[in-house]
Amino acid sequence: MHHQVPLPHAGPTGSGRRPRIAFIDALKSRDISFLRDIMAALESDYDIRFTNSRQEAALIEAIAWADIVWLEWCLEPAVWATNKLNMRGHGKKVIVRLHSTEVIDGRFPHQVKWEAVDHLIFVSEDIRDELLKQMPDLPRRVRHSVISNGIDCDRFAPGPCAGDPRRIAWVGDVAMKKNPMLALQILRRLVDLDADYHLHVAGEVICPRTARYLDHLVGEMELGRSITFYGRIADIDAWYRDKGVLLSTTLYESFGMNIGEAMASGCWPVVHNYPGAARTWPAEALFATVDQAVERIRQVRPNGYRAFVVDRYSIARQMEAVRRLLAEGPAAFDPQSYWEARHEQLKGSIRSVGHIGLSEIQNLQDYAVNADHLRSALLAKFPDPKGRVLFDAGCGTGVVSAVCADLGFKVIGADFSKTAIVQARARVPGGTFIAGAFDQVPLSPVDAIICLDVLFHIVDDDLWQRGLKALARNLKPGGRLLVLEHFPEAPSDAQHVRWRSLDAYRKAALSLDLALTEIVTYRLQQIGAEKTLLVLDKAAAKPAPAAGNREMAVMPAS
Repeated sequence: MHHQVPLPHAGPTGSGRRPRIAFIDALKSRDISFLRDIMAALESDYDIRFTNSRQEAALIEAIAWADIVWLEWCLEPAVWATNKLNMRGHGKKVIVRLHSTEVIDGRFPHQVKWEAVDHLIFVSEDIRDELLKQMPDLPRRVRHSVISNGIDCDRFAPGPCAGDPRRIAWVGDVAMKKNPMLALQILRRLVDLDADYHLHVAGEVICPRTARYLDHLVGEMELGRSITFYGRIADIDAWYRDKGVLLSTTLYESFGMNIGEAMASGCWPVVHNYPGAARTWPAEALFATVDQAVERIRQVRPNGYRAFVVDRYSIARQMEAVRRLLAEGPAAFDPQSYWEARHEQLKGSIRSVGHIGLSEIQNLQDYAVNADHLRSALLAKFPDPKGRVLFDAGCGTGVVSAVCADLGFKVIGADFSKTAIVQARARVPGGTFIAGAFDQVPLSPVDAIICLDVLFHIVDDDLWQRGLKALARNLKPGGRLLVLEHFPEAPSDAQHVRWRSLDAYRKAALSLDLALTEIVTYRLQQIGAEKTLLVLDKAAAKPAPAAGNREMAVMPAS
C-alpha cells in the first residue's frame, strides 16, 4: 500500500499570475528532451518549470509549484507521483506522455495509479494499441489520446543545395535497439556498388557491447573509410543539410523523431519496416531486406517527402492538440459504468469489491476484520437474528451478505451492477438480490441495514444525501444502520471516491432522526489505514395498544 506524502501548498492561482506547468522528464535533459519544442511553444502563455531530477524533494517542489503536472515517460517518477502525491486533490491537472520504452521494455504502466491522472498521451497509434492489449481496462481508468510528436519544419528545412545522395545519415543512440548492425550490412552492399557511399552516424555510443561489436565488424567488413561516428550533434538541423538519405534501421519506434526531422530537411527516407512503421511513414519508404534498402537508396529524390511531414507532423499540428488538451475540463465520472466494468474485469475476485491494489489473500484478511466488527454490532442489537430482515445496500458480489445470512438474517441486497448481482445470487442462494441503485429499490422497512464501503463511492453530494435519507426511511423503528467509512487526513484524487467528514455524518444523522450510538474505529493491517464503523439507531416506536405479530419486510422478487 502506498502512503501519501504531504504536498506543500502552491499558492493562489488568481488572475495575478499565469498558469504554471511543471514538465518532468525522467530520461533526457532539457536540451535534448522531446519536450523542448512544446515548452518553447507554450512559454508565451504559461510559466514553465523543467526538471530532469528523480529526487523526491525536487519532484515535490516542482509539483507543488505547478497547476499542471506533465510527466514525460511512464517510468518511476510517474509511478511514485501518482501513488504518493495527492495531485488532483490539490487541484492540479496531471498528464502522462508515454513512448515505446515504457511499453516494450518495462512494467511501469501497470503500476501507475491511472485514476490520479487526467489524461494519458500516446505518441503513436501502434504504441497505444500495444498497451491496450496488455491493459484492456485502461480506457475506463483514464482518458487518453494519440498526439504525434511535432517537427519544427522551420528549423528542419532543406539547404540551398540538395544533399549528396551518397552521404547517408544514421541518427540515434548507438545501441542494440537501433540495430546499427543492419546499417553495416546495407553500407557494405552499397560500397560494393559505389565506393563513394558514406555512412554518417550521429549519436552517442551508450552500449559498450554494441561499441565493441561495431568496432570489430567495421574492421572485418573493411568499412573504416566509409563510416564516420560524430557523437551527439548539437546543431543537427544544419548537419542534415548536406545528406541525401536518412537510413533508419531501428527495431522499434513509437514515432521516430529523427526520421521526421530528416525528411523535413530534404533527406530521402529509407526506414526499416519495424512494427507499426506503416501507420506512421509512407509505405514506399519502408524496407525489410538489405536488397530492398539498397534499391530504395539508389532511387533517391531530394526533398521528396518534406510536404508529407509538414502536412502530418508539424509542430503547429501537435501544439493545436496539446493546447486543446490543456484547456479541457475534468471528465464526467459515470459510477455505474465504472463498477460494471470493474466487476466484469475482476469477476470471481474479491478485488472487485475490495482494494484493487491488494492481493486476494490480503483483501480476505482485511475483510475478515471488517466481518468481526460487523457481527459484533449486529449481534449486540439482535442477539437472535433468525427471522430478522437485513438490507445490504450496495451489496456488490454478496461477500458481506453471506456473513449476515450465516448469522440468521433474511438478506435482501441491491447493487446497480448486474454483473455483481449475478455473483451475489450464486454466493447467497437464500437471499434476494436486486439490480438497481440501493436508494431506488422498492422496500418495506427492515430491521437492519448495512452500507459498508459504499457511501464514499458516491461522489455527488446530492446523491449522498438522498442515499442516507433512503436508508433512514427503509429502517424500521428500533432498527440499526451500520455504515463503514474511511476518514483519511487528505482528500483522494481517485475519480470514484469522495471522502466526507465524521461531522457531516453527525449532522445528517440528526436531520434523519437517527442516533449515532457508537463509533468503532480500527485499523486494517493490509490496507494500512483506519476504518470507522458508524452505528446508527432509529428510535423505537411507541407501544401499540394491542400485541400483534411483527411486520415482515415485503420481499421483492429476485
